[in-house]
Amino acid sequence: MRPGILLHSRTAMVDLIKRHVWIWPLLFACLLAAFGWTSLRALEQIMQEQVQSQLETTLESALAAIDIWANENQALMKRTAEDPRIVTAVERLVDAARRSGESRDALLAVPDQAELRELMDVITSSQGYTGWGSQTISGFMMANAIDENVGHRPRAGNQLLPSIFDGKTVLTPPILWDTSGDPASAVVTMILASPIRNSEGEVIASLGFALNPEKDFSRILNVARPGKSGETYAFDREGLLLSRSRFEDQLREIGLLPEDPTVTSALAIHIRAPGGNIVEGYVPKLAERARPLTTMAAEAIAGRDGFDVDGYSDYRGVAVVGAWRWLPDVEIGITTEMDVDEAYAGLFAIRARLLTLVGLLVVGAVGMFLYTFVVMRLQSEVAEAKQLGRYKIERKLGKGGMGTVYLARHALLRRPTAIKVLDGERADAEGVARFEREVQVSSSLSHPNTIEIYDYGYTPAGTFYYAMELLRGITFGTCVENDGGQSDERTVFVMKQACASLAEAHTAGLIHRDLKPSNVMLCERGGLLDFVKVLDFGLVRQEQQDQDVALTSINSLTGTPLYMSPEAVEAPDKMDARSDVYQLGAIAYYLLTGSHVFSGDSPVDVLAKHLNDKPESPSKRAGRTIHPDLEALVLRCLAKDVAGRPADASELLDALEAIALEGTWGQVEARAWWATFSETYPDIMEAEGASLTGSIPSAWSVDIHRRTLADAQKKG
Repeated sequence: MRPGILLHSRTAMVDLIKRHVWIWPLLFACLLAAFGWTSLRALEQIMQEQVQSQLETTLESALAAIDIWANENQALMKRTAEDPRIVTAVERLVDAARRSGESRDALLAVPDQAELRELMDVITSSQGYTGWGSQTISGFMMANAIDENVGHRPRAGNQLLPSIFDGKTVLTPPILWDTSGDPASAVVTMILASPIRNSEGEVIASLGFALNPEKDFSRILNVARPGKSGETYAFDREGLLLSRSRFEDQLREIGLLPEDPTVTSALAIHIRAPGGNIVEGYVPKLAERARPLTTMAAEAIAGRDGFDVDGYSDYRGVAVVGAWRWLPDVEIGITTEMDVDEAYAGLFAIRARLLTLVGLLVVGAVGMFLYTFVVMRLQSEVAEAKQLGRYKIERKLGKGGMGTVYLARHALLRRPTAIKVLDGERADAEGVARFEREVQVSSSLSHPNTIEIYDYGYTPAGTFYYAMELLRGITFGTCVENDGGQSDERTVFVMKQACASLAEAHTAGLIHRDLKPSNVMLCERGGLLDFVKVLDFGLVRQEQQDQDVALTSINSLTGTPLYMSPEAVEAPDKMDARSDVYQLGAIAYYLLTGSHVFSGDSPVDVLAKHLNDKPESPSKRAGRTIHPDLEALVLRCLAKDVAGRPADASELLDALEAIALEGTWGQVEARAWWATFSETYPDIMEAEGASLTGSIPSAWSVDIHRRTLADAQKKG
């Protein structure tokens, strides 16, 4: 082909592209739509697997807890039924019942009645049982904690006798028990019973305790509540709810429960689908007992364990997802359910945004609008990336959950600065309010161990940003992750600085609420190493002041599960300085042992341990001897009861000051540690601007490798 023709062809092609530039947005929109659809399907699959895993994990945890609790009670029941004193008293009462023709008055007059009561009342009181009783083979109540209950034949008790007289120890699910023989007086209870054998090994009577289902059974199930709408509950073969629903107030509002607060949902609600969402106003066409079992209940009662993450109607008619197990030994089912809207809230939001984006792209493809918009936005981002107010942007340092941080310099002062910019997708009222709060609070604090804020403003596009000091160092988390547990001396040295920072905040009536290893840094400051900086005051609030519901819902969890105090889980609105003290204690525990106070397979597991479990001693966890005063102080900070902790960071600082350690930690030891750390982990030290562990706080790891090596060489 001749050069002239080739040149003409290329020119024609360029002209064609210029004239039909709208084709490219159209092609891009089509490709994006295809990619979005396949991505959405893949995301749905991933989300369903995650929901299934969460439901099954919660369910298995509840089943394991119930199994442990049931085994412990059955073991106690067996020991009680084998106690020689109790066996002797029951044998005599059986003889007295036989001789008196099961006369109630005669049995009450037998001395063994009082002796048996004395023995059983001790166990009942110590274990929190609500009552006890003993029946003959014929079902006659020959002994009981209450005189009026002696002489009756409880119908529910007769149903238990065959299993008991077969030699089994029985723990029933919640049932209606009419001890006095009057069905109107029946109460919801659980029965724990064992056979009583005579010296020949023959079963001569039954002995049992009454348990309050609300005390342990329902409480265990109530703990296993994923999210705001999740619940774990038990039901029988008839589809009757055996434990209390978390939605009792709602059930009263929609008419499934009477207004009488003494009537609970246990043994009053059937797990049957009403045919529509009653919560949203649907009026069922069938009576409750005539409605079909829910998908979950029907499958479970049929003996088919499983899960459903596509969604089905629960007993309120609300669409839920769930996992379930049928326990054939006790003839009950256990299920964990969660509203579909909550389970897939993230998926729904992504789907809506994706479909909206695709729609906008398709509409915009008819002209050059999309092309122009993209170009203008890119130009704006480039201009914005170079200059923010009086600060010249040099490069991006990293990105976190709420914003992006850049390395910058003041246009006149030339001072190195970190600029934190709120991400566009986070630039709603709540996100901006949190950023502004962080600026205001941090600016009001002047302690050297608190991050310093220089300035703040808005980008030309209206995005909020602020400038802060650029720190040189690593977080507590990075330190422990790479170097393991720290010495008593270094722990006290750095924790005193952290306490000093928080002491100023507590004195001003402020609490941090999100203290964790990734929010505290070991820095180089004015030639000093191991200088501590406390970061990220974005969740701070004043004590004795109502929270702004636009920033933090009272019913939502505030903080990081691994470092949340018990009251942060149960009553976030009642948190005070002692909640920060708990988190400081958890950080000290992490520094000393190299591990978190509690760990688990899920956030629910960890939060449950913060509420209920006693921390393992730091010495045992670390496998070394920790100074007893320091260990006692850390465990005191981790007390479940806030009254048992130091009142605030000032009191904790005083307690740390009072500990007389054998060794010391100062600049000599710090320089030696940093020199060794720099040589061992050069990648960490050389990675200027490397993101810190977890969400990005208001500072960044930068290079102090050369400083520490130079100091070490000089000392050498």
